Formats: sequence, C-alpha cells, structure tokens
Amino acid sequence: MSSKDALLAEEDRGWHALCARFARMPEDEFAKPGANGEWTPKDMMAHVAAWHAQTVDRFECLRTTGDLPDVPDVDTFNERTYQECKDMPLHDVRAMFESSRHRFREEIAMLPAEPTERVRMIVAANGHDHYDEHIPQLEAFLGSSK
Repeated sequence: MSSKDALLAEEDRGWHALCARFARMPEDEFAKPGANGEWTPKDMMAHVAAWHAQTVDRFECLRTTGDLPDVPDVDTFNERTYQECKDMPLHDVRAMFESSRHRFREEIAMLPAEPTERVRMIVAANGHDHYDEHIPQLEAFLGSSK
C-alpha cells in the first residue's frame, strides 16, 4: 500500500468516526453551544469544512505551480470561519461539510503515490488528526446533552 493509499484509508476511518458522532445528534442539538467552547456542532462542521477547503486550495496551488502556500494564522482563520458561517442554515453547512470532504479526497488522490512528509502532515492535520481532535469534544457534548 502506498503512503497516499494509507492516508486515504486513515482519513476515511477518521471521517466515519466523526460523522458517527454527528449522526447521533437530534436536529435541534446542532444549534446548541458547547461542542467546543461556545461553538455549536454546526459551527464545528463548518470549521472542519473550512479547513478542508483551505487545504484543497493549497494542494491545487502545489499541483499547478509547484508552490505550497503557508497555512494561515489558525486563530484568525477559525474566527473568520466562525463569523462567516455561524448564521448559515444547518442544511447549507452540511452540504459544505460533505462537498469539502469530497474535494479534499480528490486532491489527496491526485498526490504522488509517496507524498512528501510535509504533505502527509498537512493531510493528517486537516483530515484524520483534525477529526480525532474534535471527536472527544463531540462525545462530551453528546454526554452533556442527555
């Protein structure tokens, strides 16, 4: 199995684990704060989608120009995403969540069979490691909302 195939498999595992937590939530829970500080589960979905989209942009640039842009300031990016998405309907956030993940996987699939260590780290940080970071928060949220 190539490094790229392993990345895709690990991303898929993490994605399904993350989505399993969202699937356990009733519709009205998505608007309640507390999933990550004041964030709602909907805000967390938008956050993950925004990091997917940002990574897609970076990988498209790498593929077309050979340059890999730097990651934006994390706190600034997260706050901007929160402000831009907090009033979006859940349906739109879900669509963004799903479509951004699809494009994220498309870009990973276009990587060389053996991506550089830096690229593997970017995939993990914006894919499975990112999902794994938020799963315990969602578990705690689910436990507290009973």
